[in-house]
Amino acid sequence: MPRIAIWGVLISTWLAAVPAAAACRISASSVFSFDTRLSPQPGGVCKMTVEVFEGRSCGPAPRWQVLLPCEHTKQIAISDRGRLISILTPLAKRPDLNVVRVTWRADRWAWVTLDKLAGGKPFKGPVRVTFERDALRLKADRTELIPFETLRQLASALPD
Repeated sequence: MPRIAIWGVLISTWLAAVPAAAACRISASSVFSFDTRLSPQPGGVCKMTVEVFEGRSCGPAPRWQVLLPCEHTKQIAISDRGRLISILTPLAKRPDLNVVRVTWRADRWAWVTLDKLAGGKPFKGPVRVTFERDALRLKADRTELIPFETLRQLASALPD
């Protein structure tokens, strides 16, 4: 089999493994929505363009967009104020680990560690991180619900 054909098969297999573009997803209050699409990069790097829209429909023109690594879009939600929340680690064990990314403009984003999410009272054992409506849910020895806007404040003191 020629090398070009082998590369074609490998690239096709890789693209098939990447999540397809998601349907338009909306915030809990339907004020904002977002959609993703695969944006191939040189060298086979997987990136997704995430477009943020006002309102519950994803069109016609986005309010803003950002290019994110594919692993930052596997578990993503949008807040009622148009911030993207990405769960990076659905099962966290280390308190210094970046667990969540909050993006509020193409050039404004911040990480949130498990330590910050614990609020001075460390969790015991592994922490499961999921979404629950417009909040981040942390479950270990106790369950914490952190509203997305509180999460944004924990993430960074940078202005919107």
